[in-house]
Amino acid sequence: MGETLWIIAGIAVLSVGTYLMRFGGTKLGNKLALSERSQAMLNDAATTLLFAVALAATFFEGSHFAGSARVLGVSVAVFLAWRKVPLIFVILSAAAVTALLRLAGLH
Repeated sequence: MGETLWIIAGIAVLSVGTYLMRFGGTKLGNKLALSERSQAMLNDAATTLLFAVALAATFFEGSHFAGSARVLGVSVAVFLAWRKVPLIFVILSAAAVTALLRLAGLH
């Protein structure tokens, strides 16, 4: 139960931080004059952070390897997203591939 509470607290902190960043962006966006280069760097930094979190979640569960089934499921999701398939089909396909691989014994 204690670990679940920490996870929920982490989600709450990240949610509040994300909201504050968005709120700050709308309120301060017109007051701060950033160069095009600075704006591009901020966009790239946000994308890099999200990519790093997704990559870590793909390959690791805690401190252990998450398994080949998850990696292949995420690979299917990336391929379908690249092909511009609707998001719900991307999610359902990745979940189905991962579940079927785990059912077949590939963890």
